[in-house]
Amino acid sequence: MKEIVGVMVKLSVPAEKVWKVIASVGGVDKWSPMITSCRVEGAGPGSKRFCEMGDGTKLNEVVDEIDESHKRFKYRITSGLPVEGYEGTIEVKAVDGGATQVTWWSAYAAGADVAEGMRQMIREALGASLLGLEKYCRN
Repeated sequence: MKEIVGVMVKLSVPAEKVWKVIASVGGVDKWSPMITSCRVEGAGPGSKRFCEMGDGTKLNEVVDEIDESHKRFKYRITSGLPVEGYEGTIEVKAVDGGATQVTWWSAYAAGADVAEGMRQMIREALGASLLGLEKYCRN
């Protein structure tokens, strides 16, 4: 079954700072509380990111797009989750008062046996990661 999970938050840091962190590809372990290590091979679209979560889960990712003009970052998780075809998109937009609106959504296919658990886990992970991103960008 195809699932789409997303979060939209307003961060009290400038969009350029947020985008710089997202577009750098690496360093996810510095701002996402679920990620304990992150290694990148290559640069730009086509680069590969290898992240490990606190529970030992290893995520293999491929960067598909880094669109500077639209501040959009797209990636795929190719292994590590019990889902198929995971695609993530992060969009960064400047809003009033020097704040930033970040929209992060994920699309994937999940079996009925894991769909609800994955939906909840991904929503919580995206939200916690964005709060961590805001904290990281403030420093």
